[in-house]
Amino acid sequence: MAHNRAVIYSNGIADFHRHFFVSNEEPKEIAIPVRRDHIGDVLASLNVYGDVALKSPPSFRPSNEAEGSLSIETNRVIEGLATSLGGARVAIERGGETNSGTLIGLHQEQEATGGDRVETQYLVIQTDEGIKKIPIKEIQNLRFDDETIRSEINKALQRNYQSIKPHSTFVELTLETEQDATEAIVQYTIPAAAWKISYRLRQKDDEAFEFQGFAIVDNNTDEDWNDFLISVVTGDPITFSTDLADSKTPGRRHVDVVKDVAIGAVEVEDASFGSAFAQEGQAMLSDYSRLEQMARSQDVAKASSEAYVQSPSARTQEADVREVGDFSIYESQTSVSIGANRSAIIPIFNTMLGQSKTVLHYKSENHRERSFRAVQFKNETSQSLGRGVCTVFQDGTYVGSCIMSATKPGGDALLPYALETGVRLRRESKKRRQKQVALQLSEGYCYTSTHQTQSTVYLIKNHRDEQFELFLDHDYVFQKPKLECTVTRSDGPAVCEPTDSLKNGFRISLAVAPNEELSLKVVESRVDKSSIQLVNATQDSTNMPWLINNLVATNGPLANDPGIRKCLEIQQRLDAKREQVVQAESEKERLESRQARLRDNIKAGGHDDQTSRWKTDLGKAEDKLVQLEDETIPNIKSEEIQIKKELQDGLMALAAEWTE
Repeated sequence: MAHNRAVIYSNGIADFHRHFFVSNEEPKEIAIPVRRDHIGDVLASLNVYGDVALKSPPSFRPSNEAEGSLSIETNRVIEGLATSLGGARVAIERGGETNSGTLIGLHQEQEATGGDRVETQYLVIQTDEGIKKIPIKEIQNLRFDDETIRSEINKALQRNYQSIKPHSTFVELTLETEQDATEAIVQYTIPAAAWKISYRLRQKDDEAFEFQGFAIVDNNTDEDWNDFLISVVTGDPITFSTDLADSKTPGRRHVDVVKDVAIGAVEVEDASFGSAFAQEGQAMLSDYSRLEQMARSQDVAKASSEAYVQSPSARTQEADVREVGDFSIYESQTSVSIGANRSAIIPIFNTMLGQSKTVLHYKSENHRERSFRAVQFKNETSQSLGRGVCTVFQDGTYVGSCIMSATKPGGDALLPYALETGVRLRRESKKRRQKQVALQLSEGYCYTSTHQTQSTVYLIKNHRDEQFELFLDHDYVFQKPKLECTVTRSDGPAVCEPTDSLKNGFRISLAVAPNEELSLKVVESRVDKSSIQLVNATQDSTNMPWLINNLVATNGPLANDPGIRKCLEIQQRLDAKREQVVQAESEKERLESRQARLRDNIKAGGHDDQTSRWKTDLGKAEDKLVQLEDETIPNIKSEEIQIKKELQDGLMALAAEWTE
């Protein structure tokens, strides 16, 4: 018979293929242990294959079923049932005869045996011949005739099982066949612990890497996986939970057939109109220098370990690998056994890498002054690699761990695994420089172009007698800048180009000789363009102050443009006219105040000459006030409006440009 099989996905779903032997001698009863909250997944995916038939539909206990109240005492089973199930019909086999009747209960008697008194327990039943008592110790078989009673006993047993595994239950089915013997396959899916992948990179003296992959599989189900073929899959099939396993009775609206109150007098309301109606690693750090010193100080240990370091890794049975769409499927070729709530590490591949090598990697966010030793990894396997932990060994010594990112066949990855203390780096950001390089005046706008420059210098010092290839990551200061990269060594500067583009920057590769000191200068430049509105027709305003402060006062390139000078002259006239408006309004306020004072004086005075003079002055003030209100102020404001319109037209007519 073929092996059972479990296919485990990295998103936490397991697809089981269980093999069963079925003969025509008797039906095959199958009970699949599952968690109660996983029954819905089994029901949604259950398939049965083979020359078999289902004797009855698969059955299960709904996950929200209300259990019975019968309890079974495991240390006194018959006594407990006799006490709890009085009145049930039973059949009792004793000494080759069967006694059928109604269970009454339990009876105890004391008897003398060899001078000692002991208690004997009897099961008491009512038969057609009368009441019988049967010693419990002589009972060979006790059967309850009522199916309801047997169901209650099963429920009690299920609860006892759940006290050990409180979240467990069974999906049960019975298979039969007309063949002498055949094989049936039961397939179903359930949520399971997601498998993880773990990698090993082992570098030997020839600098080639041995690359191994292991699947870490956790059996967190309620059954032992004995002699299972395990397959693991990278990918994310859509999955979700349902209520298929819940027993639900939809609620119904209650309708009264017989009314509580008879119909009374009917009154009709007068008609009226109107109504109201109410709403998504960091790499583990290892001090490589310290490990190297330890290795040097332990020459004896190193010599004794060279034999096994140069030996190949222990032989393991590799899995078959195939790609299906975006999935990589690793299928084991030998069966394994993983007990319930146990885990196992299953080898899935072992290959040699010829294109991977050790390099240095630096990014200031990871460490300001140190680079990391890293493996420049090339996926030379035929399958996609999932994200997982990768442990690196060099000459048999553990040198660090890292995170392998998801990598397609032929893809590259940079795997930092240890801090390199022999190469120091320092990042210096120079002061940002900006310079105006272009101006344009057109249709009431001023367009400006500003050239910005940011320099970043990386100082690199190699204190080792070892040559390195350094990959340096630089994050852009500007968006989409123009780049200029220069490497300065002892023989002078030289232009260099980035090696790779990053999401917000670039990566550059530098060869660092033993004990060499060098620098990398990155110059980013960008031209920013902006516009200033000089005339706002909607708000009937101008932005003349900006023009004066930024072009005229700074004696900029367009400061002497005739159009701008004309606008300045108009602005001066406008300022003078606005001053006249202010003075006229001030005079108006002065006359109104004088009038109020004269009225108070006249009211307090009599008919003398002084009062007459106050009345004369009041009249003169009124004449001046009328002239201000009716003539002077309106005329000045009208002239102000005309000058403002002239200024707006002048700004709209500006047409000049300058480029450095």
